[in-house]
Amino acid sequence: MRSGWLDDAVKASRLPPATVFPRELADEVEIYLPVSLVPLPGLTCHQARDWLAQRNNIRVEVPDQDRPIHGLMVADQGRGFIFYEERDSVEVRRFTLAHEVAHFVLDHLLPRMKALAAFGEDIRPVLDGKRQLGALTGLSAMLKRIPLGVQVRLMDRDSSGAICSGKVDAVEHRADRLAFELLAPADQALRMLEGLPRTRAADELASRFGLRRMEAAAYARILLGPEHRPFSIQKYFPEGEEE
Repeated sequence: MRSGWLDDAVKASRLPPATVFPRELADEVEIYLPVSLVPLPGLTCHQARDWLAQRNNIRVEVPDQDRPIHGLMVADQGRGFIFYEERDSVEVRRFTLAHEVAHFVLDHLLPRMKALAAFGEDIRPVLDGKRQLGALTGLSAMLKRIPLGVQVRLMDRDSSGAICSGKVDAVEHRADRLAFELLAPADQALRMLEGLPRTRAADELASRFGLRRMEAAAYARILLGPEHRPFSIQKYFPEGEEE
């Protein structure tokens, strides 16, 4: 059974249930979400910043020190731009895109939807960064978790694809969890794993859903829980010393 937040996020994405795997979200995202995909070779933070400034007159703040990145999500006034490294492998691009879509849904779209439902259209200029809270100051505490103005989310991974240690937090893990759900729905993944040895789980998930093995292994741990090896007294007594 999926968590409530995950159900809400899947519904908010408006993406239809996947019927073909591996799923290519690049074919669907721009149809169902107010998102533009921007594949660029040699993607860096500064490249994305300059692209937005020149083509959409959107100003974003990125780290002063430029560096290559796999993906980046920028959201502004209910619309998103997802940049991804065009030269990455198919598997890396697939997960990067799913992860950035997850950030758009979880960190921008859903909070805005909830704020508009709760406060009405009067709150929209505040969400868009065009008006200060002013008379709505009393709502500031309630709006603490709702993004105001332009948002930027970096997919901060090292060369092995692992989340950089400084960025590991609940937000990234939730984005990863939604990304897995979009690419490999848990109900279908669990049915596939039934009866299989646990040692084969990651390989089967990788093969079926087009994930890199390290991501498939992480998803297997989420679906099956942590692995506990049975206690064995033998590891304390080398062979030949038991008698």
